[in-house]
Amino acid sequence: MPTQAATIRTATDLLSTFEATVAPAGPILVATDTSPASDAAFPMARLLAASLNAPVQVVSAMQPTTMPMYAFDTVPYPMLAEPYLVEGRQSMIDRQMARTVPSATPWPVRVRVGEPLHEIVDDARGIEARVIVVGRGRHTTVGRTFGGESVLRLLQLGDTPVLAVEPGVEALPKQVVIATDFSAFSLYAAQVAISMIAPGATVRLVHVGPALSDADATFHEYTEGYTREAEKGFALLKEHLEPHGFTLDTVLLQGNPSDRLIEYCDAIKADLVVTATHGYGFLRRMVLGSVTTELVRSAPCSVLCVPGRARTIAAARANATMKQQTRSYALDVLDAELNAFTTRNAGRMCSIEMDRHDFGAQSLGHGMPLVGATYDKHDRSISLMFGASSLLGEHLSHRVPGCESVHTIATAEGRDQVMRIVHDGGQTLMLID
Repeated sequence: MPTQAATIRTATDLLSTFEATVAPAGPILVATDTSPASDAAFPMARLLAASLNAPVQVVSAMQPTTMPMYAFDTVPYPMLAEPYLVEGRQSMIDRQMARTVPSATPWPVRVRVGEPLHEIVDDARGIEARVIVVGRGRHTTVGRTFGGESVLRLLQLGDTPVLAVEPGVEALPKQVVIATDFSAFSLYAAQVAISMIAPGATVRLVHVGPALSDADATFHEYTEGYTREAEKGFALLKEHLEPHGFTLDTVLLQGNPSDRLIEYCDAIKADLVVTATHGYGFLRRMVLGSVTTELVRSAPCSVLCVPGRARTIAAARANATMKQQTRSYALDVLDAELNAFTTRNAGRMCSIEMDRHDFGAQSLGHGMPLVGATYDKHDRSISLMFGASSLLGEHLSHRVPGCESVHTIATAEGRDQVMRIVHDGGQTLMLID
C-alpha cells in the first residue's frame, strides 16, 4: 500500500489519454415541419435514442402571420399565431409521430412561433441538444421542408450538429465516410459520428488531396511527401478515435474534394457521410467548408454536419471540467483526511451509488445529509454516516469494506463534489450537492 501523504492532481491527469472535448449530454432534437419530407427524422431519432440511451424531444416552428401597416410605406407587422393554429400544428406532429414511430412512447413536443430556423437553433441551444435530426428534403420546396439550403442555414446560425436523414432509412449507418483535413474540427466531427453508428460498422476516414502525378519528376518528391504526411495524420486520428466495435479504414483520394467524396460515397453505397463545416489541416489545404455545401446538396446518402463552433464549445466544456481538482488519499493518513472531509462537508446533502462488478450499479439513497466519514485501518473499511437533527443524534451508516483507494473531486475553489471509494469488487460513489 502507498505510504506517501495525499497528493493533488488536476483532472488533466485522468483525461490525458482522451481528446480534450466534452460533448453535450442533452436530448436528441427532432425538427419537423410536419411534411412527408421530415418523416425520416423520426425513425432515426428512435434508433439514436436506443443506442445513446438519450431522450428525444420534438420542435416545430411556425412563421408568424403578418398584416400590412399603412403609413408612409406598407410595412409588414408580425403577429403571434392564433392558439388554434398552434394546436393544429401540435395535432399534426402527434399524427406524424404515430405514423412514423408507432411503437414509441410519445416524445415531448414544442411548437414555437417565429422565423423557423432561428427558433430551432435557439431551442437546440437552450436544451444543449446532442444533435438536430431532420428529414432530408433535397428535391422539394425549401420554404416547406428542410432542404439543402435550410440545413446549411441551421449550421450557419447554430452550434449543434445536424443530421439530415435520407428518406426510407430505418437503421443506424453501417457504411460511414468521414471527410477529414486532419484538423481538430474534423477530429471532433469523427468523434460525434462514431457515437451514432451501428455496431460492427465500417468507418472510412477519407482525405482528398490535390491532383498529383508521378509522371512528372518535378512533382514526384512532393507527392511522396504529401502521402507521408497524410499517413501520419491518419495514424494520429486512429489513436484518438480508438476503434472498438467497428472497423476503421483510411482512404487518400486526389482531385476536387466535393466531387471525389460524392463519387466515393456513391461507389461504396455509403449510408452516411460526415463533415465539419470548416477547418484547416497541417497540409495547408482546405478540405472542408465549401465541401460541406456540396455534400449537403448532392451526397447520395444521409449527411452529418458538425459546426466548428460545436467543437469550440466542447473544448471549453472540457477546460471547465479540468479546472476541478482530483485528490488521492494514502491509506495510512486516511482517518485524519476523512475527519477533515467531515468538517468541510457535514450537513451537505448527498447521494450514494454502489457499482459492483457482479451485479452492476445500484442507488443506495438520495438527499441524505452527511454526518461524517471514518476509516478503520484494521479491516480497511470506511463508514459513511447520514442523518438529520430530527433524528436526535441517531444516524444511518453505510459500511464499505476492503477499501483499496479513495479519491475526491473538488471545484477549483476547493468545494468537494464527489468521493470515490474503490473497494473489493467495485466502487462506491458519494455525490455531494
